[in-house]
Amino acid sequence: MIEISWLGRGGQGVVFASRLLVEALVLEGKYAQSIIFFGAERRGAPVRAYNRIADTVIKHHHFVHNPDIAVVFSGELLGIVNIIDELKEGGLLIVNAPNPEAIKQYIPKNKKVKVGGVDATKIALDLNLKVAGLVIPNTVMLGAFSKLVGIPSIDSLIKAIQNKWSHNPRLADVNIEAAKRGFEEAKIFID
Repeated sequence: MIEISWLGRGGQGVVFASRLLVEALVLEGKYAQSIIFFGAERRGAPVRAYNRIADTVIKHHHFVHNPDIAVVFSGELLGIVNIIDELKEGGLLIVNAPNPEAIKQYIPKNKKVKVGGVDATKIALDLNLKVAGLVIPNTVMLGAFSKLVGIPSIDSLIKAIQNKWSHNPRLADVNIEAAKRGFEEAKIFID
């Protein structure tokens, strides 16, 4: 079983990304669940979501406390929320960051983690993925997840996006482009 913790700011699409990931994985015959934490969050406040992925039925239905993978939509949140301490030793951290220098200060020297990233904000801005002035990097980050984790395939992710926005082909197209660019531009920062 693979456990994932998502962290972002309210309005960035963290919850939506967690749910869309499940849809893409189900298309591949995987078992997956999305667990959402709603508290007193508001637009801009830290928001958490969780996933579990398995090849068999998942019997656990609680928050993820020690994830294999952590996905962070805003690099500066690494200085606010202790998600790296939660990450399993040798786990994968995927960050929305322009380069490794932007997040190096947050990576503890005493913990072995693999770090990957993509400049999801730049891609989302290039594609005008904004709502009420807030940049929405969720499909970019899902594309990066697909590349860096190896599941779901980019094709399954595209199919899930098409299914989600079947009523709005223009929105589907721009989010497919965002996912493709996230996939193409994601790279490992620290191995």
